[in-house]
Amino acid sequence: MFLIISLILGLIVSVLSKGNFFRLSTLRGLWLAVIPLALNPIMKLYPEIAILPKAVITTISYLFIVLFIIANRRYVASAVFLGLGTISNYIVIAANSFRMPVSVKALEVYSGMTAQSVLEKRPDYFIAENGARFLFMGDVMYIPIPMVGGFMSIGDILLAIGVFLLIVAVTTDKNALAYTEHTAHSNRTDDKHPS
Repeated sequence: MFLIISLILGLIVSVLSKGNFFRLSTLRGLWLAVIPLALNPIMKLYPEIAILPKAVITTISYLFIVLFIIANRRYVASAVFLGLGTISNYIVIAANSFRMPVSVKALEVYSGMTAQSVLEKRPDYFIAENGARFLFMGDVMYIPIPMVGGFMSIGDILLAIGVFLLIVAVTTDKNALAYTEHTAHSNRTDDKHPS
Protein backbone atom coordinates (compact mmCIF):
# COMPACT_ATOMS: atom_id res chain seq x y z
CA MET A 1 0.00 0.00 0.00
CA PHE A 2 2.86 2.36 0.85
CA LEU A 3 4.29 1.81 -2.65
CA ILE A 4 0.94 2.77 -4.15
CA ILE A 5 0.96 6.01 -2.15
CA SER A 6 4.47 6.83 -3.37
CA LEU A 7 3.31 6.12 -6.93
CA ILE A 8 0.34 8.46 -6.54
CA LEU A 9 2.52 11.17 -5.01
CA GLY A 10 4.96 10.78 -7.88
CA LEU A 11 2.16 11.24 -10.39
CA ILE A 12 0.88 14.32 -8.53
CA VAL A 13 4.34 15.90 -8.55
CA SER A 14 4.62 14.99 -12.22
CA VAL A 15 1.37 16.84 -13.00
CA LEU A 16 2.52 19.88 -11.04
CA SER A 17 5.82 19.75 -12.92
CA LYS A 18 3.99 19.45 -16.26
CA GLY A 19 5.38 16.01 -16.85
CA ASN A 20 4.23 13.62 -19.56
CA PHE A 21 2.77 10.29 -18.39
CA PHE A 22 3.40 8.80 -21.84
CA ARG A 23 7.10 8.86 -21.06
CA LEU A 24 6.54 6.03 -18.58
CA SER A 25 6.28 3.79 -21.65
CA THR A 26 9.96 4.46 -22.28
CA LEU A 27 10.97 2.52 -19.19
CA ARG A 28 13.00 -0.45 -20.31
CA GLY A 29 11.85 -3.94 -19.35
CA LEU A 30 8.76 -2.67 -17.53
CA TRP A 31 7.36 -6.22 -17.58
CA LEU A 32 10.24 -7.26 -15.30
CA ALA A 33 8.71 -5.14 -12.53
CA VAL A 34 5.07 -5.84 -13.36
CA ILE A 35 5.31 -9.64 -13.18
CA PRO A 36 6.61 -9.80 -9.56
CA LEU A 37 4.10 -7.17 -8.43
CA ALA A 38 1.23 -9.12 -10.01
CA LEU A 39 2.55 -12.52 -8.92
CA ASN A 40 3.02 -11.61 -5.27
CA PRO A 41 -0.67 -11.04 -4.34
CA ILE A 42 -1.75 -14.04 -6.43
CA MET A 43 0.65 -16.36 -4.62
CA LYS A 44 -0.50 -15.00 -1.27
CA LEU A 45 -4.15 -15.69 -2.09
CA TYR A 46 -3.60 -19.03 -3.83
CA PRO A 47 -0.36 -20.57 -2.51
CA GLU A 48 -1.54 -24.03 -3.60
CA ILE A 49 -0.99 -23.17 -7.28
CA ALA A 50 2.76 -22.81 -6.81
CA ILE A 51 4.73 -25.37 -8.80
CA LEU A 52 8.09 -24.23 -7.43
CA PRO A 53 9.32 -23.85 -3.84
CA LYS A 54 8.63 -20.48 -2.25
CA ALA A 55 12.35 -19.74 -2.01
CA VAL A 56 12.76 -20.18 -5.77
CA ILE A 57 9.71 -18.08 -6.65
CA THR A 58 10.79 -15.30 -4.29
CA THR A 59 14.34 -15.30 -5.61
CA ILE A 60 13.18 -15.16 -9.24
CA SER A 61 10.80 -12.30 -8.42
CA TYR A 62 13.57 -10.28 -6.80
CA LEU A 63 15.91 -11.08 -9.68
CA PHE A 64 13.35 -9.66 -12.11
CA ILE A 65 13.20 -6.45 -10.09
CA VAL A 66 17.01 -6.19 -10.03
CA LEU A 67 17.11 -6.63 -13.82
CA PHE A 68 14.50 -3.88 -14.19
CA ILE A 69 16.60 -1.55 -12.03
CA ILE A 70 19.73 -2.30 -14.06
CA ALA A 71 17.86 -1.73 -17.31
CA ASN A 72 16.83 1.73 -16.10
CA ARG A 73 20.04 2.66 -14.29
CA ARG A 74 20.27 5.94 -16.22
CA TYR A 75 17.91 7.30 -13.56
CA VAL A 76 20.65 7.05 -10.96
CA ALA A 77 18.90 8.36 -7.84
CA SER A 78 15.88 6.09 -8.19
CA ALA A 79 18.10 3.13 -9.13
CA VAL A 80 20.10 3.54 -5.91
CA PHE A 81 17.03 3.63 -3.67
CA LEU A 82 15.25 0.83 -5.54
CA GLY A 83 18.39 -1.30 -5.48
CA LEU A 84 19.06 -0.81 -1.79
CA GLY A 85 15.42 -1.43 -0.91
CA THR A 86 15.26 -4.61 -2.97
CA ILE A 87 18.51 -5.98 -1.53
CA SER A 88 17.49 -5.08 2.02
CA ASN A 89 14.15 -6.85 1.82
CA TYR A 90 15.61 -9.91 0.11
CA ILE A 91 18.35 -10.31 2.70
CA VAL A 92 16.01 -10.28 5.70
CA ILE A 93 13.44 -12.53 4.00
CA ALA A 94 16.00 -15.06 2.79
CA ALA A 95 17.72 -15.11 6.19
CA ASN A 96 14.43 -16.07 7.87
CA SER A 97 13.34 -19.03 5.74
CA PHE A 98 11.84 -16.66 3.17
CA ARG A 99 9.46 -15.03 5.61
CA MET A 100 9.39 -11.40 6.68
CA PRO A 101 9.73 -10.86 10.45
CA VAL A 102 7.29 -8.42 12.00
CA SER A 103 7.81 -6.51 15.26
CA VAL A 104 6.05 -7.89 18.33
CA LYS A 105 4.60 -4.40 18.76
CA ALA A 106 2.12 -5.38 16.06
CA LEU A 107 0.35 -7.51 18.67
CA GLU A 108 -0.20 -4.38 20.74
CA VAL A 109 -1.29 -2.19 17.83
CA TYR A 110 -3.77 -4.63 16.28
CA SER A 111 -6.25 -5.98 18.78
CA GLY A 112 -7.04 -9.65 18.32
CA MET A 113 -3.88 -10.37 16.39
CA THR A 114 -1.80 -13.31 17.55
CA ALA A 115 1.39 -14.87 16.26
CA GLN A 116 -0.59 -17.94 15.24
CA SER A 117 -3.19 -15.96 13.31
CA VAL A 118 -0.41 -14.25 11.34
CA LEU A 119 1.08 -17.61 10.39
CA GLU A 120 -2.33 -18.87 9.27
CA LYS A 121 -3.37 -15.80 7.27
CA ARG A 122 0.02 -14.57 6.04
CA PRO A 123 2.45 -17.52 5.99
CA ASP A 124 5.12 -15.34 4.39
CA TYR A 125 5.25 -13.24 7.58
CA PHE A 126 5.85 -14.08 11.23
CA ILE A 127 5.80 -12.22 14.52
CA ALA A 128 9.37 -12.13 15.83
CA GLU A 129 8.48 -13.13 19.39
CA ASN A 130 11.76 -14.98 19.77
CA GLY A 131 13.78 -12.61 17.67
CA ALA A 132 14.85 -13.00 14.06
CA ARG A 133 17.88 -12.64 11.87
CA PHE A 134 18.45 -9.06 10.75
CA LEU A 135 15.28 -8.05 12.58
CA PHE A 136 16.17 -4.36 12.23
CA MET A 137 15.63 -4.82 8.48
CA GLY A 138 12.21 -6.42 8.95
CA ASP A 139 8.76 -4.85 9.35
CA VAL A 140 9.59 -3.05 12.57
CA MET A 141 8.80 0.58 11.75
CA TYR A 142 5.24 1.54 12.58
CA ILE A 143 3.64 4.21 10.37
CA PRO A 144 0.42 5.29 12.15
CA ILE A 145 -1.46 6.45 9.07
CA PRO A 146 -5.06 5.17 8.72
CA MET A 147 -5.73 2.90 5.74
CA VAL A 148 -2.20 3.13 4.29
CA GLY A 149 0.03 2.84 7.34
CA GLY A 150 1.23 -0.17 9.25
CA PHE A 151 4.54 -1.87 9.88
CA MET A 152 7.16 -1.22 7.26
CA SER A 153 10.72 -2.33 6.71
CA ILE A 154 13.71 -0.18 5.84
CA GLY A 155 13.54 -1.79 2.41
CA ASP A 156 9.89 -0.76 1.98
CA ILE A 157 10.77 2.86 2.73
CA LEU A 158 13.71 2.83 0.32
CA LEU A 159 11.55 1.22 -2.39
CA ALA A 160 8.82 3.82 -1.90
CA ILE A 161 11.34 6.65 -2.27
CA GLY A 162 12.78 4.94 -5.33
CA VAL A 163 9.37 4.57 -6.99
CA PHE A 164 8.56 8.22 -6.30
CA LEU A 165 11.88 9.40 -7.75
CA LEU A 166 11.55 7.14 -10.79
CA ILE A 167 8.04 8.37 -11.66
CA VAL A 168 9.06 12.01 -11.36
CA ALA A 169 12.35 11.52 -13.22
CA VAL A 170 10.84 9.64 -16.16
CA THR A 171 7.73 11.76 -16.65
CA THR A 172 9.74 15.01 -16.55
CA ASP A 173 12.61 13.71 -18.69
CA LYS A 174 12.25 15.51 -22.02
CA ASN A 175 14.98 13.32 -23.52
CA ALA A 176 13.30 10.01 -22.57
CA LEU A 177 11.76 9.35 -25.99
CA ALA A 178 14.90 10.38 -27.82
CA TYR A 179 16.99 8.12 -25.60
CA THR A 180 14.70 5.16 -26.29
CA GLU A 181 14.81 5.74 -30.03
CA HIS A 182 18.60 6.07 -29.96
CA THR A 183 18.96 2.84 -27.97
CA ALA A 184 16.64 0.98 -30.34
CA HIS A 185 18.58 2.28 -33.35
CA SER A 186 21.88 1.24 -31.78
CA ASN A 187 20.54 -2.26 -31.12
CA ARG A 188 19.39 -2.59 -34.73
CA THR A 189 22.80 -1.43 -35.96
CA ASP A 190 24.56 -3.98 -33.73
CA ASP A 191 22.32 -6.73 -35.07
CA LYS A 192 23.24 -5.83 -38.66
CA HIS A 193 26.96 -5.75 -37.88
CA PRO A 194 27.77 -8.65 -35.58
CA SER A 195 31.27 -8.70 -34.13
